[in-house]
Amino acid sequence: MSAPLDKMLQFIDDYQQQRPRQSSIQIVRSLRAYTRASYANRFWEMVAGSNPDFISGELDNQSVVLMEQSIDFAHFMAALSDQTWGGNLKSTLTDGFLWVTSKVFTGRGYDSREYTAAIGDTAQPIEVYLDKQGAANYQPELFNDLLNKFASEQDYASDLVAFAVGRLLYETPDLSVKAAILEARWLNYANTVRRYLVDMFGARVSPEGMIINGSEVRSRISERIRAYLLIKRDVIKGSIFNRTYRQRIRPALIEHATDHFIHYLQQALVKPQGSNN
Repeated sequence: MSAPLDKMLQFIDDYQQQRPRQSSIQIVRSLRAYTRASYANRFWEMVAGSNPDFISGELDNQSVVLMEQSIDFAHFMAALSDQTWGGNLKSTLTDGFLWVTSKVFTGRGYDSREYTAAIGDTAQPIEVYLDKQGAANYQPELFNDLLNKFASEQDYASDLVAFAVGRLLYETPDLSVKAAILEARWLNYANTVRRYLVDMFGARVSPEGMIINGSEVRSRISERIRAYLLIKRDVIKGSIFNRTYRQRIRPALIEHATDHFIHYLQQALVKPQGSNN
């Protein structure tokens, strides 16, 4: 175990031991305050519920290896807090409100996992592109550069490892946060990606690691990206009845972003373990 990872895990463990009455899920949520200030804005408060104010960056500025993947630890911890829905009454109510809101505006009910982590990373380059270029034209090469920057392989690896740790915490509630992270080190990354695809998008994956129902998975990912953009721009920014942004969301951008994410997932399914992102 690397020295930076050991130091951060020690901080997490000390933090949890000082709060023996709180569950690991509650601990994970509060640890978000020690990642990055940008992870504590109004949008994350909305989707995560009871999001803590930023305190300091003890869990930031470190790339470490987990599940043989290079991950951004602060990104991983923020994604993990998004995966651990519930945990307290406010968070549960917020998740219910978000589900109802997304049902009204997108036709489908999604919880906080659909607006954060990998889906949020995939949608963010669309926001950046539209803010900088507008919706008058679609420049694939420029947009691809933004995808590689804001939805990188390391970002996705951080999200998927967080997915695995989140499942461990729900399946074994007595695990400490540190113990769950350490246990995840020994999981196979390709199997984690497979489970993510099956659990989140209803994927069917062949024994060889090929996504069988690719068109269905692609459609479900596109729907979630679109929902993210609608909820974040229309609901969070208070322009619920303003259709301008909806009309500006170019389908080409959403489809391009979807392809970018699916390409990563498919490659991760068949990439030999030990080939770090």
